[in-house]
Amino acid sequence: MKKIIALFFAVFITQLSFGKTADRQLSDRAKISVLTCGTGGQLYALFGHTAIRVFDPAEGIDRVYNYGMFDFRIPNFYAKFVKGDLLYFVDYDSYESFVVNYAYDNRSVVEQELNLSQNQKQRVWNLLNESLKEENRYYTYKFIDNNCTTKVVDVLNEVLPTPVKVDIEGNTANYRSILNTYLKDRYFEKLGINLIFGNKVDHPSTLLFLPDKFQAGLSHTMNGDQPLVKDEINVFQAKPIDTSVWWNTYWFASVACALLLALSMNRIVRSIYFIAMGIFGLFFLLVGFYSLHSEVLLNNVVFLCNPILLFIPFVNNKSKIKRILRLIVLLMLMLYVILNLFSEKLIITLPLYLLTLATLFIEFRSSVVKE
Repeated sequence: MKKIIALFFAVFITQLSFGKTADRQLSDRAKISVLTCGTGGQLYALFGHTAIRVFDPAEGIDRVYNYGMFDFRIPNFYAKFVKGDLLYFVDYDSYESFVVNYAYDNRSVVEQELNLSQNQKQRVWNLLNESLKEENRYYTYKFIDNNCTTKVVDVLNEVLPTPVKVDIEGNTANYRSILNTYLKDRYFEKLGINLIFGNKVDHPSTLLFLPDKFQAGLSHTMNGDQPLVKDEINVFQAKPIDTSVWWNTYWFASVACALLLALSMNRIVRSIYFIAMGIFGLFFLLVGFYSLHSEVLLNNVVFLCNPILLFIPFVNNKSKIKRILRLIVLLMLMLYVILNLFSEKLIITLPLYLLTLATLFIEFRSSVVKE
């Protein structure tokens, strides 16, 4: 009973403290900054991170608001992520703790102090604290439309007379091309992203959805008749580390596909390959119907990783059905080329495409010889 009362008291004090903090007025010494963090080795850190700092020495405030929080412990984490209903949330940390964490991971931190009026600073502060309320702090993560960067963009656009500039160098191509520039030394990550993302990412970019592009957008934005960025400093500069590995390259993948093609002269190897590609195709097809991520919808990758390939090893070579299945797969492979003729997706998936086409040809020849 004492523990329950103590817990209730702690929650009450926290809520009371939050209410006082949220209503606090910033002094004229307050500063609002955007923090842009560099890329990291983990998959979730490949594109960097954005946060926003509120510093007011007169009021003893030095907070970093972070919209990129998620909890690995929630049930069905990966299923929720794939489906598109995984809830991210906003929280804050001390500035010192935030920088130490990113420095520990050897990720650069750049701070841009914003040239805002006192009224604009107060509005940003109020919006950030409003987002901490239980009914506001959770949001459904979307890779392009709703992430740690776009949330900060939205906060600033609420208080600025004109939105942060979007059409900056490096952010005017389509989403796929922009994303691929971050994955030059990571072919298999690039392959995975290009396989799972559908038609939407081939549209021209209209959003500041990546941290360093947002950083550049801030530098090119005016707040009335003054530049929005007052000062920019490198808080922490990451040490250069060569993260490239010999096997995570386009050429290694091409050689591996050529080796697999040679092995596919064996019917068992060929059958395993068809089954694997068919399972991948079935996965992409189901994700297209199941997921709420608009980025994965209308994905023509099912013409490459074709679910029909699942059935080819199990149909008799002399069967007319098998000829029809092979013809359908071949036509879909041709359609895949046509649909991606002007997309980087075709070049990136070319080793896999040629392997599938050649393996299908071997299967066709094998059945003709047997007949």
